Amino acid sequence: MPSLSHTLAATSMQRTAIGSIALQAENDPALFEELASLAGDEDDTVAWHAAWALEQVSRHRPELLERYRKEISRRAVAEPRHGMQRLLLSIVNRMPMPADIDTELFDFCLEGMHSPRLSIAVRALCIKIACRICVLHKPLAEELRLHLEYGNEESLPTGVATARRNALRELERLRNKEKDKKGLTKQKICFQTI
Repeated sequence: MPSLSHTLAATSMQRTAIGSIALQAENDPALFEELASLAGDEDDTVAWHAAWALEQVSRHRPELLERYRKEISRRAVAEPRHGMQRLLLSIVNRMPMPADIDTELFDFCLEGMHSPRLSIAVRALCIKIACRICVLHKPLAEELRLHLEYGNEESLPTGVATARRNALRELERLRNKEKDKKGLTKQKICFQTI
């Protein structure tokens, strides 16, 4: 039986083959560890296919990737290849957001959402990830809102414009929730003083 590295080195792999590797890795810790290691392989084809399989794992079992969060985020921010960057950011987007703010990732997302040098998918993922960070870290929401409101929506590609509208809607929902919470607190204080 060929090694995982040899299998992933095949120049053309079908979605079903990647899905099969991902499914096996979900249930085999040793295979998962090898797959995670190969995502950083020097051979671009091996690294690409390993990241693709990990992205498939993240759809069903994002918790398996949790301990690799910092490394995946760091690689996603620095990755020069758009396809690999999209896979890594997709994994980050599916993982639960940590309590601590990943400032490098947040800053990358703020810059990346407007960057014409990034692919449309990466720009849309930047918006989604930044919005998810703001849900946990509400003081950042106003900064994100300013970035999202910058520019003309008509000039944006459809995928970026859709992600922008959805994020603005979510930020508005958060703002209203905070207002309601503050309003209830003021009412409670008023009733306590009466």
